[in-house]
Amino acid sequence: MKTELVIFDMDGVIIDSEKMYFESSRLAAEELGMQGFTQEYYRQFIGAGTENMLKIMTHHYGDAALIERFNDLSVKKIKPIVEAGKLALKPGVKELLAYLKKNGIQFVLASSNNKADILYYLAKLGVLDQFELIISADDVNQAKPAPDIFNQAFAKAKTQDKHKAVVIEDSHNGILAANRAEIPVIMVPDQLKPGAFEKEHTTAILDSLLDVKEYLANLNS
Repeated sequence: MKTELVIFDMDGVIIDSEKMYFESSRLAAEELGMQGFTQEYYRQFIGAGTENMLKIMTHHYGDAALIERFNDLSVKKIKPIVEAGKLALKPGVKELLAYLKKNGIQFVLASSNNKADILYYLAKLGVLDQFELIISADDVNQAKPAPDIFNQAFAKAKTQDKHKAVVIEDSHNGILAANRAEIPVIMVPDQLKPGAFEKEHTTAILDSLLDVKEYLANLNS
């Protein structure tokens, strides 16, 4: 069945941002004397949205005011990283978008990030004008792993058949959300390696967006 719609996650799929988020959060936690904020601890939050992360951290650290300060501080530490040119597109982004445009396949960005940050990152990387439709955490009631973002993206797209759509994700939470939205999903791993769940609940696990381009080309030939 030919693909008519591609729904992209942003962090870890379009932009190589997870390292940046972890580093800014680690620096904030260190400055506030918060013990246990390791990369392993951080991984559970990938793809689940900031609100969910802060809720879990408040429960874990038992101090809502501390977590509010942590969030404010970690956000402040992101911009200098971006302005220093340390944020990059993931390999194959431009090639895949060019292929989709050439073949008349609609694509949408659906991210658990807030709209202002999405626009800022995409503009910095020179691809903001590529996306006519962007769905963010601001547009839905619940972030991933709830299906809201993907359902909203599909509802605003032109495609009427979910089987002719595909989500591109890198995280467990994103794959779970796509499954709950009943939209096929391809995993392109970033910080998280695919486990049994990911292998069973995706149509493919590919190394990069360049491989996604080839996969879709074969599928649509």
